[in-house]
Amino acid sequence: MKKLFAVLVLIALTAFTGCSDSTELGDRALIQSAAVDYDGKYRVCAMLFSSGGSGGGTVDASQENVIRVNGEGETLSQAIDNISLVDGKRIYMCETKLLILGRGFENASAADALKTLYFDMRCSLNMPVCCVENGVSAEEIACLQFTEGITAADKPLSLIENANEMGISPKTTLLDLLADSAGEKSSMLPMLTITENGSGVTKSDDGRTVEISGSGIISDGFLRTVYGKTETAALMLINGKSHKLTLNYFLNDEERTCEAYCVKITDENYVNKNIRHVSAKFRTRNGGHLSEEERRAALDALAKLVETV
Repeated sequence: MKKLFAVLVLIALTAFTGCSDSTELGDRALIQSAAVDYDGKYRVCAMLFSSGGSGGGTVDASQENVIRVNGEGETLSQAIDNISLVDGKRIYMCETKLLILGRGFENASAADALKTLYFDMRCSLNMPVCCVENGVSAEEIACLQFTEGITAADKPLSLIENANEMGISPKTTLLDLLADSAGEKSSMLPMLTITENGSGVTKSDDGRTVEISGSGIISDGFLRTVYGKTETAALMLINGKSHKLTLNYFLNDEERTCEAYCVKITDENYVNKNIRHVSAKFRTRNGGHLSEEERRAALDALAKLVETV
């Protein structure tokens, strides 16, 4: 009984103390978002909030206390330690809002890095994780200076959340990745890419910003497969990660848009032939009813979408 009581006390103390220690706030550098690439070494580009408003790296003029710093090392821990050396402050990742996995993880496993972020860097299990489209480095995305949001992570994070709400992209957390890895399952990551149609969204003169371009499948730590927007939406429905979707369909050669919800997909086997049945309810974007003709056209478009993967 005494041992049990001691264990419960220890758990309670751990829960309440969190990542706090005696380090003064002014001596901390809080990572808002982190971009990790791998080319034989881990390369980390981090957007920091530093209460002193000073340190190495490039100052974001829109937020005086934001600096961009880079670190590299044979391990992720070494790379992050090297950021501390550059910034002159101790690095904290308890409040990191977004992790971006970039180049190199199609050939090298990110599993050890993800474990390091949780067990050593005390990252929140609720921290969203995304990947980048082939050919784009995570650092390129991290270096964009967004004019929207309070922190460097707000704009890409809002894109991920909105796409997830529309049923066209997943929102995956560090907990999801660690749990799937433990269960030897694959995970879907929202995928970002750079586009040049976002004039005013960033400080770039050419309008460079980011958009959701699909998803990446990570298995055993490796980024195995990349899917476009259409295939990602279909996978979300098939895997039960979403039960609704903003759907485009054609009727009388006119493109229309509706919301498919309560989507159900069942597979049945008939004489060694797999038959996929799709059912859903439909409504207009403002909540109105679809006619029977519109409903049939929308259901046909949904069935074709599901068959893309």
